Amino acid sequence: MSYPGYRVHRLGRIRALIILLFASLLSTVYMPTSSAASATPAAGKQIQPILINDNYVLFPGKLAPYTQSGKLMVPIRPFTKALGAQLVYNAQTKSVSVSLLGGTVYNIRPGQTTAEAADGTAFSLEAAPVLRDGVLFVPMSPVLGALKSIRWENMLNTIDRPILVVQGRQGFTLPQTGPWLKVTPFTGLAGENYNPLYPTVLTQEPSGKGYRLNLSVINTSGFIIPKGSAALELIAVDSQGQATIRKIPGPAGQTAKAAALAFTVNIPSAAEYVIYNSRTADLGH
Repeated sequence: MSYPGYRVHRLGRIRALIILLFASLLSTVYMPTSSAASATPAAGKQIQPILINDNYVLFPGKLAPYTQSGKLMVPIRPFTKALGAQLVYNAQTKSVSVSLLGGTVYNIRPGQTTAEAADGTAFSLEAAPVLRDGVLFVPMSPVLGALKSIRWENMLNTIDRPILVVQGRQGFTLPQTGPWLKVTPFTGLAGENYNPLYPTVLTQEPSGKGYRLNLSVINTSGFIIPKGSAALELIAVDSQGQATIRKIPGPAGQTAKAAALAFTVNIPSAAEYVIYNSRTADLGH
C-alpha cells in the first residue's frame, strides 16, 4: 500500500501496541506547551491521526480521541459520520448500534465491556465505553473488527510519527456521505506531494458567532519545503452534516524538516469532525 507525499511502513503487532500506548507522549516532543501523557489528555491532542480514504480526520476540542487500556477511544457519533456509517440510539436499552456495509454492532453502552455482533453473539470491546462531557467514547478497533468490512493498519511516517489508516476491505469502499468528498481538490492530484504536514493538535474555541480552529502540524515530508509551495485545507463538518471549507496558504517562509507550524481559521459553526489535507508542489523528490 502506498500513500503519496509521505512514506509509511507497517508495524508488527507488538510495536503497533507500543506506538498506540505511547503516541500521546511522542506527540509532545515538538509542542513546548504540551503536558505529560496521560489516559485523559488535554482536549484537542491528536493522539493518533486517523487517515480515512487518504484524508486525515481530526476531532476538535472535547471530541479528541484518547487511549484507554491500550485502545484508541473515539467519539462514536462523529466517528461513524466520518466513515459514512449509521448510528442508532435505543432508548429502551440505553445503547447505540453502528451499521456499515451490511454489518452491525449492537448494544454499545457506557461502562459495558461487551457488545453484540450482527449474528447476536457477544464479543469483548476490551475497554468499556465512556460517557465524558456528554460525548460517548468507544474503543475503535473492536467495533471496526466486528463490522468485518473495515480494515485498519498502524503505520509510521518518515519521522516515526504514528498514523492509523482506515479503509474498506477488498471489494468494499467506505460510503462517506459528507459533501466534502465532492469538493476537496487535494486527493490524487498529479505532480504534487500529498499530506506533507502531519497534524498534532487541533483545538476549537468560540469566536463571535462561530468557532476558531487552531491546528498545529509538523513537516514530515522528509525534505525542506520552499516558501510559498505548500497549501492546506480544512473542511469542518457540523452535526447536521454541513461542510465549511477553508483553504489556507502554506507557510510564507521556508519550512525545515520536522519543523512545527501553527494555523488558525474561523468557521461559522461548531465542528464535529474536521477533514484536513495539505500539499506541496512537486519538488523533484
